[in-house]
Amino acid sequence: MKKQEGITLIALVITIIVLLILAGVTIAMLSGENGILTRASEASLNSKFADAEDMISVNVAEHVTNYYNKTYVNSSATGESTLNEAIAAGVNGATLPSGITIDTFTAGDTSIVIKNTSAGKQVTGTISGSSVTWGAISNIE
Repeated sequence: MKKQEGITLIALVITIIVLLILAGVTIAMLSGENGILTRASEASLNSKFADAEDMISVNVAEHVTNYYNKTYVNSSATGESTLNEAIAAGVNGATLPSGITIDTFTAGDTSIVIKNTSAGKQVTGTISGSSVTWGAISNIE
């Protein structure tokens, strides 16, 4: 009788089982609460909030600086006529990343809330002088 060469059915079944286990582990790493895709979308949202915080902070500082320049240095300079108006113009004039919005903010307010309603998250900032101190990202209440 001639010797037969090739893979056996058992070897083929074991190979398929190993491949299925590897595929299952890979899918679990990609999806789920702590999966790569979830963490990537959270990182993207955190980045958008950080960009919005920076844009608002810089814009507020610029408007407050212009107010002080107009009030104390150069009365013919352009700018808002009160500090509260300068802060409000800085907050409301900031260009924000897509999906991020500002809750209603008017002159005299000392806190600001920026939101991403589709993600259900928000960040609150406290305005003191020309600086804005931001809190942690939280769920929308």
